[in-house]
Amino acid sequence: MKFNFEKNLRIVNELMTYLHKLGCSDINVNLHTEESYTNFIIWGKTQEINDTELSNLNKLLNTKRQHELEEYYWSLGGDCELDEELSLVGMMVDTAEIKFNDGILTLNIFRSHS
Repeated sequence: MKFNFEKNLRIVNELMTYLHKLGCSDINVNLHTEESYTNFIIWGKTQEINDTELSNLNKLLNTKRQHELEEYYWSLGGDCELDEELSLVGMMVDTAEIKFNDGILTLNIFRSHS
């Protein structure tokens, strides 16, 4: 696939923007890239996040990946409303695991390059 690095950066940017808008402090990113996949672990401290927000985030990020639309849609990130941006991220990743424990919101994202 073309532009894997750029797409990965866009995904990280959208997720960091979400955490910032949520009010997270000390946002951290761990980006691990292999030839066939990328794993993102992004976490930040936040006072509270309600169950509805967690459920919505999980739903948006676990949208079925759409390879056929990815080449077009990846360039649209940053130009939409927050929910739409996260939905675009969801279309570009394979799985997303969301955890909130002891004031830390963690997003563990897996993205295959094939």
